[in-house]
Amino acid sequence: MPGQPIPSELKEKGLIWLLPPYCWSHRQIARKLKISASVVSKWKCELVEQGLLPENEKITSVDVEDWTPERRFSVVLETATLSEMELADYCRRTGLFVEQVKEWRAISIQAHEKKLTENIRTDRALRDAKNKLRELEKELKRKDKALAEAAALLILREKFNALWDNSEED
Repeated sequence: MPGQPIPSELKEKGLIWLLPPYCWSHRQIARKLKISASVVSKWKCELVEQGLLPENEKITSVDVEDWTPERRFSVVLETATLSEMELADYCRRTGLFVEQVKEWRAISIQAHEKKLTENIRTDRALRDAKNKLRELEKELKRKDKALAEAAALLILREKFNALWDNSEED
């Protein structure tokens, strides 16, 4: 004995949640709409018959917040060479939005540019530090030579004075 007919608005909402990018599970949709999971399964079969959902391909729910940065970056790499049509098809298959992928691509580019400018700054600072070290080493060598010369002159003066004093006493 069939139950009450499901309002078309409710069915439409459920069908939308079955399709990418949502790809919600039967139970999740049934709980949300407060209907039987078997009804949602029937809707899925209808979508497969209409060719709107792949028959064997399992599409999992995409909660983008759970994606690791590595996984997001791999999506950016996979989609880098795709045209708009291919990107839209890829997003439908994976349950993503085109805007999400474009945003991830922009974030990746910004991160790369930021890292590049940081590297340039670091290289410049390192170069400046090396130049300063080189200058300080030159100055230290110069001062060491001057100190050695001054010490040698003092020793010579003392020897000269000692010889001069000895010759006067004789």
